[in-house]
Amino acid sequence: MVRTLLALLLLSSAAGASVIWRGDYETGDLSQWDRIDGLTSMLTVVQSPVHQGTYALRVELHQGQVSSSGTRNELELGNIPFVEGDERWYAWSTFFPTTFPSNNTWQVFTQWHHSGCCGSPPLEFDIEGEEIQVNHNGDQLVWKTPLVRGVWHDFVIHVKWSVNGWIELWYDGQKVLDQTSVPTIYAGEYNYMKQGLYWNASITSVGVLYHDRTIIGTTMADVAPELLPPPPPPADAGAPDSGPPPVADAGTPDAGPVADSGTPDPVADAGTPTPDPVPPTPTPAPAPVVNNSTLGFPGGGCSHTGTGSFVAFAAIGVLLVALRRRRN
Repeated sequence: MVRTLLALLLLSSAAGASVIWRGDYETGDLSQWDRIDGLTSMLTVVQSPVHQGTYALRVELHQGQVSSSGTRNELELGNIPFVEGDERWYAWSTFFPTTFPSNNTWQVFTQWHHSGCCGSPPLEFDIEGEEIQVNHNGDQLVWKTPLVRGVWHDFVIHVKWSVNGWIELWYDGQKVLDQTSVPTIYAGEYNYMKQGLYWNASITSVGVLYHDRTIIGTTMADVAPELLPPPPPPADAGAPDSGPPPVADAGTPDAGPVADSGTPDPVADAGTPTPDPVPPTPTPAPAPVVNNSTLGFPGGGCSHTGTGSFVAFAAIGVLLVALRRRRN
């Protein structure tokens, strides 16, 4: 998903970009340029080595190959002038074979020549000794780096064309020069681009190099989209919002630990209340059986003497004792 978004953003940037001109030789000829300044036989479209696509430009230069008052074999883009106040981006790639000569003098491989007839250009890339250099007016050094042969080198330059102009430079994918003040145009003139090989007439060696993928635009995206910083990743929205977080179920309010009462303690059975003891009812002694004959009651009246009277008194005593016990 992220890769798709990045691709769409790059396509969107490319769609909004404005390439002014392209010289990548994919036409198989030199028709993208409008003028040859030198020998056509020394400016050939080849299929190896190439940096992109199918074709590249091979440039060869010998001493004595003179054109426009100099030793040169160059292609010219005179129909796209750059005037005071213009701001442009340029990109191209150059390959210096391992046989490229080392000469302690100037050898221009890309330049923006002024419209005047004479003198050094306001802005040029050249080889001097074992260095690649950017110079103004031939002798004002703006930037340099060691020459490395046998590999393609990528150049991207951002230019403000003005007597108070400036440049920024990227080399092999890295920014090597922040915006630096340079008079990039001469007062009252305009500039045009030339590419090939142009050097000091004193050089006797043979020079061969290759150019590919030359582009002019109004933005970095036009000429070198690979240098654009990646867009920031989209903010991670995370999981869809499903509302407030769930609230833990409090359940029954916690009243603290409840002691396990277990089996209820047995309640003492008071039982049936015990009544106060009641003294047993004494069984009355059986009344003595009185034998009338023994008691001495005569059949006809009382007698004041004899055993009968004694027994009667004894019975009365027993009855009195029993009655007293019942009262208690």
